Amino acid sequence: MSNSTNIARPRLVPVLLLKNGLIVRSHAFTTHQVIGNPMATVRRLSNWNVDELVLLDISENNFHDLRRDDFPVSYRGTGLLDVLHEVAKVCFMPLSIGGRIRTLDDISLRLAHGADKCIINSEAVRNPGFIREAAERFGSQCIVVSIDVKRHADGSLEVFTGDGKIPTGKNPADWAREAAALGAGEIFLNSIDRDGVASGYDIDLVRTVSSAVKIPVVACGGVGSYADFAPGVLEGGAAAVAAANIFHFFEISYPLAKQACIDAGVPMRGVRLGTQWQRREPTYDVAAEDKRLEERLRQAKERDFPAARPEAANRRREIRWCSRCVYPSIGAAPMAFDEDGVCMGCRMSQIKKEIPTAEWDKRKQALIRILEQGRSKDGSRHDCVIAVSGGKDSYFQTHMIKNVLGFNPLLVTYDGNNWTPTGWRNMLRMSEVFGVDHIIVRPSVQVLKKLNRLAFKVMGDMNWHAHVGINTAPVRVAAQHKIPLVIWGEHGYMDLSGQFSMNDFPEMSYRQRLEHFGRGYEWNYFVGREGLTASDLIPYQYPTDEEIFNLNLRGIYIGNYVYWEANDHTKMVIDRYGFEVSNIPFDRTYRRMSNLDDMHENGIHDYLKWIKFGYGRCTDHACKDIRSGQITRDDAVALVKRYDPVKSSDLKRWLDYVGMTEVEFDTIADTFRDPRVWRMESGVWAKTEIA
Repeated sequence: MSNSTNIARPRLVPVLLLKNGLIVRSHAFTTHQVIGNPMATVRRLSNWNVDELVLLDISENNFHDLRRDDFPVSYRGTGLLDVLHEVAKVCFMPLSIGGRIRTLDDISLRLAHGADKCIINSEAVRNPGFIREAAERFGSQCIVVSIDVKRHADGSLEVFTGDGKIPTGKNPADWAREAAALGAGEIFLNSIDRDGVASGYDIDLVRTVSSAVKIPVVACGGVGSYADFAPGVLEGGAAAVAAANIFHFFEISYPLAKQACIDAGVPMRGVRLGTQWQRREPTYDVAAEDKRLEERLRQAKERDFPAARPEAANRRREIRWCSRCVYPSIGAAPMAFDEDGVCMGCRMSQIKKEIPTAEWDKRKQALIRILEQGRSKDGSRHDCVIAVSGGKDSYFQTHMIKNVLGFNPLLVTYDGNNWTPTGWRNMLRMSEVFGVDHIIVRPSVQVLKKLNRLAFKVMGDMNWHAHVGINTAPVRVAAQHKIPLVIWGEHGYMDLSGQFSMNDFPEMSYRQRLEHFGRGYEWNYFVGREGLTASDLIPYQYPTDEEIFNLNLRGIYIGNYVYWEANDHTKMVIDRYGFEVSNIPFDRTYRRMSNLDDMHENGIHDYLKWIKFGYGRCTDHACKDIRSGQITRDDAVALVKRYDPVKSSDLKRWLDYVGMTEVEFDTIADTFRDPRVWRMESGVWAKTEIA
C-alpha cells in the first residue's frame, strides 16, 4: 500500500461522464449511452453522503442541451459553466471537474462556479509546465492530473490522450512521477481497456502507479460489482477507488458499495443514508411554480406559443433518425447515436441477439439464485412481488416465475382507472389462471381526476399518476410485507433506447422513477394543489432509503435473465392462458396487444408525445419490430407517417372525465411543443418529416 493511504481514510468516488449536457454510460471510451439529467443524478448521490464526486465533460464541443423543457430541473445557457452552476446547487460533497481545461482561466472559472478540484489531461501532456503554473496559482490540492492508460498485447503500458485515441509514448508510472514533481496534488488513473467491461480494476496498473508516487492515486476503470472496489485499495494501494457505470445500475448503489468495502477491511468513512442539507424528495418553490403555471395558462389563452415565437428559431435543431430503425435524435426517451448513425437501441438489440444459448442458461440460473435468496423459508410471506398490469408482459412474467421456476409470487397492480374492457378482463383473470394472490391498489377516482388535470397543465402528461403509481405501488407493498424482491418485465429504456448494456443488469431505482417516469415531479409537488393532501397521495410515496437498505429490497428486470421478445410472448400467453388482444384497433398504433390497461397510453397521452417531440407510440412499436425482424424500415416509415399524427378518439372520454373542453386541451398542449422540433408556417405547425 502506498504512503498516500496513510494520510486519510480511503475514499469511494462516483464518476459522472457528461456529454452534451446529459450523463452517459461509457464503454471503451467510444460507446456512450444516455443515462439522464446531471442535476438529478448529483442530487441522488448527495442523498447518500458521497465522499467525493468526479464530473468529466467528454463533449467534443462546449454545447449542452437537456433536450427536454417539460422537466422542472434545467440550466440556463448551453455551456459547461451553466451546467456546473446548477450542479453545484445540489452537490453537497467535494466536486472535481475535468474536460477541455486548457488555460488557467478555465480552471479559475470552474472553481468559481462550484468545483473544488480541476482535472487536467491532454493539456498536461502537451504542456507539462501547465501543471506547475496551475499548482502555483491555485495550490496543488486542487490540481488533479488524469492519466488514461492502454495495455498493449505484449503487456506494456502506454498513456493515451484524446479520449483514448492518441498515443503519447509515455509510461504511466514515469508520467505520474513527473506530474507529481511538477505540483499535481493527485492522480486520476483510468484503464481504457477496462472501461465499461466490468472485469475489475487492472490491479497491476494501479499498484505500479500508486507505488511510483507519494500523492494520492484514484483508481478507475473496470468495476462490475461491489466486490471489485476493495482490491483497488488493499492490493493496488490506491488512496481512492472510483467508478462511473455501476452507480447508475442499482438502487442504494453507493451505500451498498461502501458497505462492501468496509466489510472487506477497507477503513472507509461509514455508511450514512440521508443528509441534513436536503431531503431525498425534491422541494419546490411553490410561489415560483404557481407563477410558471399561470404563465403557461396565459400562453394558452392568448395563443402565445413559445415554439411559434421568432426567437424559437435559435433553438431549432437538425433532427436525424436512426439509419436502422425510425427513432429520432430528439425525443422523450434518452437516446444516443454512434458514428455510423445507428441508435443505441439498435446496437443493444443486436448485442442481445448475439448472446449465445449457453449464456442465457447462465442468466436463468442467476435468476433462480436471486429468487432463492428471496424465497420465504417458512411460508409466512410470498417469495417475491411481481408488478403486473394484466398485459402480455405481466402474463409472461408470472408464467416464468410461478409455472416455470416454481416460486410463489404476490401480484401487485396499480389501478389508474383508464382500463380498456379487454385489459380489465385480462387483469382480473390473472389470479385465477395462475393460482396466485393479487393486490390491486386503487386510488380515489377524485384524486385521479385532479392529478390528470394538474399533470397535463404542469408537464403536458396527464398520465404522471400512472407512470409513478406503477413504479411505486409494487415497491410499497414489498416493503410493507417485508418481501425483498420485486420482479419487473423488461427495462423499458434499455429495450427501446439502449440506455444500458445487457451486461449491466440494471435494477429499479428511485432516480430512474423520479427523473424518467415522474419527469422530475414527486408526489409532494401536488400537495396543496386542487386541495390535494399528503394523505391523498399515499399511493405515490416511495419507501424510504432506510427501508430499502435494511430490507436489501431489489427490483430486477426479468428481461435481463430470460430472452425477451414481446411478439413471441404474446402468442404463447394467448395459446396457454387465454390472453386477449384488443378486437378494436388503436387510433395511433398498429399493434393490438400493448397498453390494454390504459386506453390513453396508446391514445391521447401518446398524442401529447407527438405534440411535444413530433413522434409517437407507433414509432416506438415500429422500432422494436424492425429490430426483431417483424417489419422493414420502409414499412415502419409508412406506418409512422400514417399513425403518429392522429388525434385519437379517446380524447372525448378524457375531456369528459376531467371536465375540460377540446379547445382548452389543444391550446395548453401547444404550449409544450418543443422549439427544437416544431415551427409555425402560415399559421400551421410544421416540422421536418422522416424519410
